[in-house]
Amino acid sequence: MSKLNNTQPKAFATEMIGALSPESRRKLLSISELKRVEAGDMLWDRSQCQQAMVYVESGQIRSYIFSSTEPQFGFTDWGPGNWLGEAFLLLQGDNVFTVEAIESAFLRIVKREDFEQLMAHDAALACDVARLVASRYRRVLCWVEEAMSRPIPERMATKLVRHCTPRSSGGFVYWGSQDNLATCLAVSRPTVNKILKSWERDGLIRISYGSIQITSCEQLLEAAK
Repeated sequence: MSKLNNTQPKAFATEMIGALSPESRRKLLSISELKRVEAGDMLWDRSQCQQAMVYVESGQIRSYIFSSTEPQFGFTDWGPGNWLGEAFLLLQGDNVFTVEAIESAFLRIVKREDFEQLMAHDAALACDVARLVASRYRRVLCWVEEAMSRPIPERMATKLVRHCTPRSSGGFVYWGSQDNLATCLAVSRPTVNKILKSWERDGLIRISYGSIQITSCEQLLEAAK
């Protein structure tokens, strides 16, 4: 069980995070150490100087982002195939998040000194890691735009359209609950429900349990403006 209270943070998806090339992954894994962690184990916290880059081989870990006004501002879950921690090793900045295992997991740990030595002698790897870091910052900027900058209806419509899939019978469907939608947009569930109900009355969507069917993405985006 998690040692942190995660009832309040906002969930940040891993979408738009880049991936290292197979060759770069091979190089980093070749200098890594295998470690098993259990649910609730802390990998590092924001009070510590980060000393490693982590690769999730199996299981799942969670990173918590903190702010000065909210003890736990948000979190992201990282499953198999994900790297975490390279940005702070590369930039050598202050650590701003805590990482813990949320289930039993096998991790590959790349220590700071090994990471820095390999990066110093491998330009191709350094460029690849830099691209991975850039993709993380791009995700943050896109989230800020989607979650903070625009009116709630427009943000919601954009979220639905961006993550919907075509239906064989026509139209599109967004798979997800209203609670999940509210969490992703950092708004209350009643607010989400009120907007969705108005769109449903206009015939733009149809609300089902665990999904939202969209008649026309273009019409929904236009109505949200």
